[in-house]
Formats: sequence, structure tokens, C-alpha cells
Amino acid sequence: MAAKKILILGSGMVAKPCVDYLLRTPTNNLTIACRALSTAQQVAAGRARTNPITLDVSSPELDRSIADHDVVISLVPFTYHASVVRSAIRGKTNVITTSYVSSEIRSLEQEAKQAGITVLNEVGMDPGIDHLYAVKTIDEVHEKGGKVLEFYSYCGGLPAPEASDNPLRFKFSWSPRGALLSQLNSATFLKDGKVVEVPNKDLMNSAVPYHIMDGYSFVAYPNRDSTSFREAYKIPEAHTVIRGTLRYEGNPAMVKALIELGWLDSSNKDWLEDGMT
Repeated sequence: MAAKKILILGSGMVAKPCVDYLLRTPTNNLTIACRALSTAQQVAAGRARTNPITLDVSSPELDRSIADHDVVISLVPFTYHASVVRSAIRGKTNVITTSYVSSEIRSLEQEAKQAGITVLNEVGMDPGIDHLYAVKTIDEVHEKGGKVLEFYSYCGGLPAPEASDNPLRFKFSWSPRGALLSQLNSATFLKDGKVVEVPNKDLMNSAVPYHIMDGYSFVAYPNRDSTSFREAYKIPEAHTVIRGTLRYEGNPAMVKALIELGWLDSSNKDWLEDGMT
């Protein structure tokens, strides 16, 4: 197997598991890039075939670094993914992200095809693994002559019950900021043939108990826009399509309290000045 040069952008909570997985293949050689060299070095520490570097994804150096590799895995905030894809198109380098396909990235599809590269998105757990099992199950139903009239898919990266020992009943396995702000999204889904819209201010109020197995107290609320997945999953016969998020009971109420207290408001505050503690 030919050696592969892989560039990993970002050194957050997902980076170390990603690096460890890639290093299972002895022909993979990794470059770990972060704005702070010390942070990249922490990810690379004790791991063979890794090269930590300092790199800002908004700098001109991004083009050169991406062009020097076979694949770039973007683990930086999703707002930077389009810039990474544009750079990869110029450098003819394949791209992987775990984030949803934004309209901006979708607009680059033709350019990516012309460059002869693969841009693979939505390859996490949600979105990602959930897509695979959804399509697998739907295909099995269709192959047997059945129809999918109602589709429900609920996912949640949750700690073991005994470890859900904080007011959020949650542990962060990816960007804490991203995880919390995702609970401020609006949502849209299809229910009994009608499109239902949930404003972001009401998302946590929409959480309802969801029984999966005895001994677990789950709640579920809708996740972003589910309506497009009737076409994506090839279930035109479905009158209900809901993709949602699972949390332990108590989480939405706690998040709602944080919202009402203003702790999830990302706008600048005059009273939060540099140097204050």
C-alpha cells in the first residue's frame, strides 16, 4: 500500500481519536496543524509518524500546506470548511469533514469535480453513521416490497448513566461551544404530511420523553431541517420524517435556564472587558 500524507486541521477534542485511528494504518503519515504549535505538539506527543506544525486556516500558507498532502481532514469550526475546500480545489487535494454540507460548500461541487477531488462531508456519528443505518434499513424495507410511511431517527453522544453526574447530564466529546450552541438551532420536520417549524427559542420546550429501553430516561427534540431527507433517503411515500437529538432527562430544562440567564448569548458584552475575572 502506498504511503499517504494526511493533513489534520485542528487539535480539539476530536483530533486525538482521529489521529489514533489513522495511525492504525502503518503507511499513513500525519501532519497536525493548529494555530498554536504547542497544542499541535500535545496531540502528536508519543505518536509515531506525526509532524506538528503551526498553521492558521485563514493565512496564505493554507494553500501550500494542503497542496503538499493527499488528504486534508478539517476539524476546525464549520465556518472555515468552505475556505478549506476552496484551497483543496486549488491544490487538487481530497477533503474530509464531519459537518453538514452547507449551501456554500454545495456551491463548490462543480469546481471540485473539475479539480478531480473528493469532498466527503457528514462522516461523523450525526451526521454520518445515522445516514448509513437509515439508508440500509430503508433499502431493506423497499427490497421486500414495503413502504416507509414514518421515519424517526434520534442520535445522541451521551455518557454512561453513572457518568452523567452534572446539571447538564452531558459530557463533551467535541467542541463544547458547538455542542451547546446546537441547542439554539431552529428545527423543521414533516409530521402527518404537514411541515412543522420550531423556532430556536422554543427548541428546548419541544423536548419530549422518548422510550428506547427500560432504565434510561431519554428525551428527544428535532434536529435542524429534516424535510430534505425524504428525498435524500428516497422515501417519497413518507408522511412523517423526523431526525432528532437524544439527551438525558433534565438536559433541555438546564439548557433553557442557561438561555434565559443569557449565558449562551454569544454577542459582545460591554461589561465583559479584557482583564476582568
